[in-house]
Amino acid sequence: MTDKSLTPRQVTRVVRLPLDPTPDELLILQRYADCSRACYNFAFSKKDAAQRRWTAERDRLLAQGMEEKEARKGASALHRVPRQFDLQKIFHAERDQPLMGPERAGRPFPRYRYRWWDGVNATVCQQAFRDADTAWSNWLSRSQEGVGYPRPKQRGRCQDSFRMSAVSLVSENLRHIRIGGERGGQKAFTVRLHRPAHHLVRLLQRGGVVKMVTISRNGLRWFAAFNVRLPAPPAPVATRAQRRRGAVGMDLGVEVIAATSQPLHLKGEATQLVANPRHLNNARRALAKWERRKARRWVKGRPAREQSRGWHEAKDHVAKLHALVAAHRANTQHHLTKALATQFAHVVIEDLQVKNMSKSAKGSVEAPGSNVRQKAGLNRALLDVGFGEIRRQLAYKASWYGCGLSAVNPAYTSQTCHRCGHVDRKSRRTRSLFECTACGAQVHADIGAAHNIAARGPKSPGTRPTAGGEDPSH
Repeated sequence: MTDKSLTPRQVTRVVRLPLDPTPDELLILQRYADCSRACYNFAFSKKDAAQRRWTAERDRLLAQGMEEKEARKGASALHRVPRQFDLQKIFHAERDQPLMGPERAGRPFPRYRYRWWDGVNATVCQQAFRDADTAWSNWLSRSQEGVGYPRPKQRGRCQDSFRMSAVSLVSENLRHIRIGGERGGQKAFTVRLHRPAHHLVRLLQRGGVVKMVTISRNGLRWFAAFNVRLPAPPAPVATRAQRRRGAVGMDLGVEVIAATSQPLHLKGEATQLVANPRHLNNARRALAKWERRKARRWVKGRPAREQSRGWHEAKDHVAKLHALVAAHRANTQHHLTKALATQFAHVVIEDLQVKNMSKSAKGSVEAPGSNVRQKAGLNRALLDVGFGEIRRQLAYKASWYGCGLSAVNPAYTSQTCHRCGHVDRKSRRTRSLFECTACGAQVHADIGAAHNIAARGPKSPGTRPTAGGEDPSH
């Protein structure tokens, strides 16, 4: 989602810093995250009820013979879905209402409906209401492919996170951040950073302003992501070395994560074939072991909060392994994309439809699919490489380093001879060997596909990037 308040002369950079909170601070962070999730669910319940009333009224008007446009307008006049400021008014009116029913023996004070907000900074609730507005707007506008009807956030299945503007860097040692509190509730407190925030300080010295901070948990670790808005730097220009090397084509795959039409200097070596580290496959044995332990220790009929300490230990270990796999995968992707954006004047990639490529082969009851297990393994390997993430990173890094980026039609790139242009599926002898049936040229199949991809790109290697972006992770 793009920031509509940005001007053409401003850019956004996000600096993500790992935290080292104490056990007491962990409890506070978790309480803030629980409050954010509860506020979002509160907003969802109000919006969902209003949406259902609106739908029922629209259908009633349509049944009476009214036109679609008039029916929608009439339904909106009676049942409007509340937005952020409406939700805040409803929340303030309802949060202090006591629960109905008899009081427990020995309890001197009444029970209130919502206790999770007590003592938490008010901006946490406001940002959660704003997130609910965004979810509803995305569904109504269908601005993104695959956006369905919003759903409530379930504890244990959604990421623990909250957003605040009252977070600042302690400038004395650059190793602590200060998180604001609430009047009459949780006092402001400081959390230690895992490493000094030198990169954040450099952005602030360039005139950057911190607009919002997102604090989230990934596995067992907490992170603070600073959204910094700063003046746009001058448009970058490709270096002399980039212009000399020109354009490069890249073919993404599973056996080989990337094949390039020119040698790529990566980790001190020049190569055209970047091997797939298979991070998820390397961790599957350990994941299966702890998933079995987690399943054995589960007591049926008890909620998650009442499970044994052993079950929580297994759950935390599974989360830790998944976070480690994600960190290794991101490290591989960042090394690859930065090398491409800094070493070439233009990068040409395939316009892959990853969603269609990773569809399940199960089929239906009437027409069941074939090779379902093999296709599931291929889908897992495709998603482990992260084709979409590599393209997203190339988009914003190309705009940083003066590199062009374009996506071309991937049809027949692996069946076309890059020398004579003959197209024949029989030329692909094996997974890695391509031998043209017309001219007899032999080449690694992925490298040949990379040459074809580069040939389909723009003729001028100095073309500006076709897509820009911002980095939400660095």
